[in-house]
Amino acid sequence: MIQRWCWLLLLLLLLCACSMEKATLKQEPESLVLTGGSWCLPAERLVADQGDNACLEDDNEEFLSPWMQVVDADDEGSVLFLYDLLSDTRIDQPATADDLEIEAKARTGARYEFPIVINKKVERFISYYSTVNSAFMRRSLKRAQLYLPEIKRIFHEYHIPEELAYMALIESGFTTHAYSRAKACGPWQFIAGTGKKYGLTINWWIDERRDPIKSTSAAARYLHDLYGYFDSWYLSAAAYNAGEGKIMRAIKKHKTEDFWEMSRFTYLKRETKEYIPRLIAAILIAREPEKYGLADVGYLPPLTYDEVLVSDATDLQVVAWAAGCKYEVVKDLNPELRYWCTPPNMREYLVKVPTGTGPQCRERLASLPPEQRITFRRHKIRSGESLSTIARHYHTRIQPIKELNNLAGNTIRAGKYLIIPVRSGGAGSVVFAPEIYRAGLQRQGPAQSIIHRPSAYRVRRGDSLWSIARKYRISVADIRSWNGLGRSTLIKPGQVLVLSDQRQQKQLAAASFTTASVNKAIRLRRGDTLWKVSRDHGLTVQQLCRWNNLQEGSILQPGQVLYLSPRADRP
Repeated sequence: MIQRWCWLLLLLLLLCACSMEKATLKQEPESLVLTGGSWCLPAERLVADQGDNACLEDDNEEFLSPWMQVVDADDEGSVLFLYDLLSDTRIDQPATADDLEIEAKARTGARYEFPIVINKKVERFISYYSTVNSAFMRRSLKRAQLYLPEIKRIFHEYHIPEELAYMALIESGFTTHAYSRAKACGPWQFIAGTGKKYGLTINWWIDERRDPIKSTSAAARYLHDLYGYFDSWYLSAAAYNAGEGKIMRAIKKHKTEDFWEMSRFTYLKRETKEYIPRLIAAILIAREPEKYGLADVGYLPPLTYDEVLVSDATDLQVVAWAAGCKYEVVKDLNPELRYWCTPPNMREYLVKVPTGTGPQCRERLASLPPEQRITFRRHKIRSGESLSTIARHYHTRIQPIKELNNLAGNTIRAGKYLIIPVRSGGAGSVVFAPEIYRAGLQRQGPAQSIIHRPSAYRVRRGDSLWSIARKYRISVADIRSWNGLGRSTLIKPGQVLVLSDQRQQKQLAAASFTTASVNKAIRLRRGDTLWKVSRDHGLTVQQLCRWNNLQEGSILQPGQVLYLSPRADRP
């Protein structure tokens, strides 16, 4: 028993000695200095004749503590020893910019980062893109540099990981005129419905799905909304390919929000299941193309241009002359313009010209009379003529004639005039008449302000109405009103909440339809009245009567065509 107590007392004395030694070291925390590849101590820690900052060499071992030996800066074990020593002495170092960035990323988690996972599926597509399809990858990477700086800037504004810029690579190879069998178009492969939903203009004259900047802004808004639904960039990218409804049903069906897990099943199409592996492979190859055998890609320089505001429908040949460049150059800079002129139904349009030619182009265009800027002709309808015969005569098509003249149907009257869009030649005098712009209430103004709030939000575990309202800077009362929730109604994980006033959206859409569309018409259904149609389309009964030669008490018949704006073929 006495022997055991002796051993315990001896152990206690040793621990006290170690603690006193550590306290001695902590009194001078900044005593280590790297000099000439060796770690040194100030002179007061060494004998007087060693000099200032003398190095700790083998012959100075008598001045070292029992656990502090000579350390060499080139020796990994020594450096690790010093790291442990500095940690023990608790030296507080000021936070660097890198430290702050790492801390910010740790706080925000995956919100601003696209997770890179390398598995067999990813490796298979890395091999595919670097061997079998290396020519496509090389061309795509070459074109990518034209647009990547601007794409990354836009994605940064919407808080979207810049790696998702390479979705345009697997969608289209960064090609502005890419067109799929599903009628998706442009570098981001929007179908018409989704493109219009996110603010892209698509008609006979212009298709902004082809504009790399405008379509990128639309893609950013779409991805932002998708992240609001899924809280996962993998699922958001997969939903971009398959649609958010398909991914939501897959989550419900397989009871998982793990993309890799749900891709094990057959519910998702092969294209969707391969979308994320393709994207990760494209990102990895784009980061280090030489590593995967794609050296000397020959990147194109970033796209630059000047913008010129044209206030009349203007032939691109005229724009090219004013800018002092070739027509093909102007056409390539404006891929959204489907034909030979700026849209006739927009009073102002920003057309792109080569960098440095903007001032000259503006000056020359300002000096041109209207009849030298446009390629429209005025045609007087003769008896027996139809839209098809007139279109053939001017080597154009029926649809642009109808759009330009605000015709809802194919009926025309002899003696009236039509404005015909033509490239060159043809009978009839060139005109610059106000009727060209009677549909021109659309105006290309400054870019819309960025709205970071998604149109809908899928409730996560731990969410409350208060936290959602605070996150998106709206009121709890608005969320309740928009979703028909009572004060005591509880929200559940997985529930989708609308974050905007859908009634207001419909009213705005109706107003936009009314102001941006002239001579649009509807076919009446059973139960329609003048009052009901006027209310649905934001018009007055008097307007409908005036535009359709009706009396206020007129009885409408199902199937009857009712014009919703002034008709161009009426005096």
